[in-house]
Formats: sequence, structure tokens, C-alpha cells
Amino acid sequence: MNSRKNAIAGVESPTPPSVSQTKLWQWPNVLAIDAAMIAVIWQSIFAQSIDFTLTIAAQIVLGLSVWLTYMADRLFDVQQRKPEQLLSLRHRFAAKYRIVLWRIWSVALITNIALAFTMLEREQLMHGFYLLAACLTYTALNQKLSKRFFPKEVCVAMIFAGGVLVFLPASSLWPTAGSLALLCLMNCLMIGRKENTVDSAMEVRSLSRNLHPSVIGVVALCTFISLLAVPQNLLLSLVIPLMALNCLSIFHKTLSSENYRVLADGALLLGFLVLF
Repeated sequence: MNSRKNAIAGVESPTPPSVSQTKLWQWPNVLAIDAAMIAVIWQSIFAQSIDFTLTIAAQIVLGLSVWLTYMADRLFDVQQRKPEQLLSLRHRFAAKYRIVLWRIWSVALITNIALAFTMLEREQLMHGFYLLAACLTYTALNQKLSKRFFPKEVCVAMIFAGGVLVFLPASSLWPTAGSLALLCLMNCLMIGRKENTVDSAMEVRSLSRNLHPSVIGVVALCTFISLLAVPQNLLLSLVIPLMALNCLSIFHKTLSSENYRVLADGALLLGFLVLF
């Protein structure tokens, strides 16, 4: 009966995947590297659109900051949950290598702080602290409230879009950042809907829990409308991922949740095509 309900909802039966069977293309997602790549790529796209030269330090600090946030969230997720509650590859991997990952996380944090203090300009450093405060607040609230209700999808989308702008002169980029936030929200809702059984097992309650498919359609429509305010030189970089996510949503029942997540995040990487 549960399998039938899951099939109707477009989600999989809760069959825990094996970390040892992780495919090559799944590793960037399991390791949270793809999230950092998406942030750095969009930072580069925005910088190019206003002819702003990014320093390598700014790109590394942003990439590490995103990775630290994502990985900390996963490590906290698995800390107080039983193995049978962990139905995704990323959570099972985080649980299996929790001690090693915390050590790597600590080294990455120290490296990130050292780079920020030695390589960033004073104004960039201050903006970086604002982003850090937002990330810490999100992580704390998500861990504290997720079993009751926490709109993590909205928070992730806003923080992600803000993080892309944090080291840029952002006055002319806010409309585009709004479109990017909507695109990220669509991405999060699509993944959350597909991983309903994952959240249910972990007793996580967010916007994606029992989400009606029409909500994703409304977000897609809002994203499309928001493109009217986007400068011409940034339009294609947003249209391509939006079209890719819409196409992916059509096939959500035919794909495994792990592959679906990889493809949904991969869609956001397609904006890099404009760099060439």
C-alpha cells in the first residue's frame, strides 16, 4: 500500500541506497561539491555581466562557505537519527564518515577564515560576515524547527542568491538575483517533492512535504515573469536552467530520487554556457 501511495505521489519507496554503489556522476552531489560549483559559476556569470573582475580569493571563499553550510547541515541531520531513517545517499555517506567529514569541515573552515581575513577587501569581509550570520541562523533554525515546520526551501533560495552577490557591487543585480532565487526555490521544491519519503523518514516538515504539483508550476510562472526585469545579457543564463527544470519535472516519475536530484542541481549549472 505504501509503495502504491509513493508511486502516485511521484516518490520512491524508502529503499536505502548503498554508499558503495554510488555512481561517478552522483559523487559531486553526495559530497556537496555541486552546490559550491553552482554558487561560484553564478557569481562568475553576474560578475561578467557588469564587467567586474573577481579575485580567486572571493571565489574560493564563496565556494567554501556554501560547502561548509551544506555539509554542516547534513552532518547535523544524521547526528541524532537512526540508520534506518537515512534513505538518501548523501545522508548515509555523512553518517558513515561523520568523524572524518567533521575533521575536513574544520580544516575547511579555518582555511576559509584565513583566506577571508588575508585576501578580501574590508567591505567584502563585512559582507561575508553578513552571509555567515545568515547561514548560521538558517542552520540553527532548520535543526531546531524542522521536525515541526521550517520553510528551508525559501531560506536556501534567498541565502544562495544573496551569497552569489555578496562580493559584487550588487546595486544593478538585485532584479536578476530575485530571478535566481525563484529558480533556486523551484529547484528545492522539485527535489523536496521527489524526496518526500526521505523527509518523512527523518521527520522533517518543510514546504515540500505533501506539496501539490501546481505549486511548482506557480513558482515556474513567477520565475518566467520575473525575467522581464532581467538585463538582456543575463536573460539566457536564466532561461536555459528554467527550461531544463521544466523539462525535468515532466519525467520526475521515471527517475530515481538520487538521479533526479543530480539532474535538478545540474540544471542550475547550465547557466555557465553564457560564459563561453
